[in-house]
Amino acid sequence: MYITTELTGRSATLTPRGDIGFEGLEQLRACLAGLPDTVVEVKWDLRDVTFMDIAGLHLLSTPTAPMQVSLTNLTPQVSRLLEMANATFPCQEWDRYLPSPAVP
Repeated sequence: MYITTELTGRSATLTPRGDIGFEGLEQLRACLAGLPDTVVEVKWDLRDVTFMDIAGLHLLSTPTAPMQVSLTNLTPQVSRLLEMANATFPCQEWDRYLPSPAVP
């Protein structure tokens, strides 16, 4: 897996490419852990993620306090995974990573 890291002020955008599965989970966590202490916001840009399984949910469960974590450019497969996880485990609030519905 290839991961691009872009630092902008106190924000970091991490862009993985390929599948997010258990074989790449430690590499993703290491990338997250290697961010400077000054980073308070992490954005996972998932535009180049071709598949994500439960390992992606484990990644999102990795403690990141005091950093705020968000997802951008979700593919339909990743969105569906988050929707199913939220329906199954609503107390985990997986829907916070989904885009807000458009207001008519």
